[in-house]
Order: sequence, then C-alpha cells, then structure tokens
Amino acid sequence: MKKQELRKLIKENITDWLSERNLPETEEAPVKEKKITIEDQIAEFYYVTKPTKESSVEELIKSGDVFEFALSGLTKEDVHGIYKSEGKAKTVANKLIKERDIQLKETYKKGQDKLKQMEASIDEIKGQIEGKMSEATSNPDMREALTSESNSLMEKLSMLEMQMEKLRAVLEQEGLRFEKKSSKKDKKEDEKEDKKDEKEDK
Repeated sequence: MKKQELRKLIKENITDWLSERNLPETEEAPVKEKKITIEDQIAEFYYVTKPTKESSVEELIKSGDVFEFALSGLTKEDVHGIYKSEGKAKTVANKLIKERDIQLKETYKKGQDKLKQMEASIDEIKGQIEGKMSEATSNPDMREALTSESNSLMEKLSMLEMQMEKLRAVLEQEGLRFEKKSSKKDKKEDEKEDKKDEKEDK
C-alpha cells in the first residue's frame, strides 16, 4: 500500500471515530487540571478570641483549618490561643470569661467608690459657696472678692456634677448588665435543681 493511500485510510478512520462520538475533528482533548494536594498534619483546630464586655463562652470559640483561619481577618491581638481539642478551647474560654467578670466587678466597685468621693466633694464645694455668700452679705467690703471666689467655685461645682452624672449613667448600665447576668445564672441553677428533683421523684 502506498503512503498516500495509507494516510487517506488513517484519516477516514479518525473521521469515522470522531463522528461516532459526536466530536468535531478540530476539537482538542480536554486538559485535565492538576489537583493540588497539600500535606496537612494539623487539619481542623480551635482558636479562642479575647473577650469583650458582652462576649459569651460560645462566641469566643471558633474552629477551622489554616486557610479558614487566614481568611477570618483576626490578628495576633484578637486571639488568646490556638488548641487541638474543643474541650481545651472551652476550658480556656470559661477561664477568660471568669477573669473578665472579676475585672469588670472590680472596675465597677472602683467606679462606685469614685462616685461617693465626687458626691462628698460636691457637698463640700456647696458648703464653701454658702459660706462665701453668707460672708459677702455680712461683710460688704469683701463682697466683690467673695463673689468672684463663689463664681469660681460654682464653675468647679458645675463641672464636677456633669462628670458625676456621666459616671452614674455608666455605673447604672453596668449594674443592669450584672443583674441580667446573675438572673441568667440563677435561672440555670433553678433548672438544674428542677432536673435533680425530677430524677429523685422517678
């Protein structure tokens, strides 16, 4: 068989094969994408973020692999620790919440002490103003100087009262938060007691 005839035969066979499979002659075979495999000896892990005033234990615990963690947008400053097990992460998160609550209570107590000091200072300034006004009435020669001193004390009093109102508003808000938290805690304890009673009755 001549070369030319052989080529013609091969071409005809290829054309037949392509038409049987509904493929155009010019279509190229699909390129297989290489699957990227990464050796991952860490896999899923748990990370605990630092608590805010409002955080719960559940909100502190997150999980994922290295890539999910990278996409979370968290920085070193946001994360307290990274752990292999969920149990360890929960233990750490509970500890962080307890420490935060102790610190908040201490800050709240300091705020209450500061409020008492401010109230005492306000009473003292009011007494000084009354004394200056009374002295100005009984001593007309000193009236101008005493009035000037009274005005200065009044400005100080006004500033102190504004600061005290701001502090009182913050403390009231914190107080309400502690009340909510303690009522939730009491509710949980009541539920535990109810379950315990139910078991005993059975």
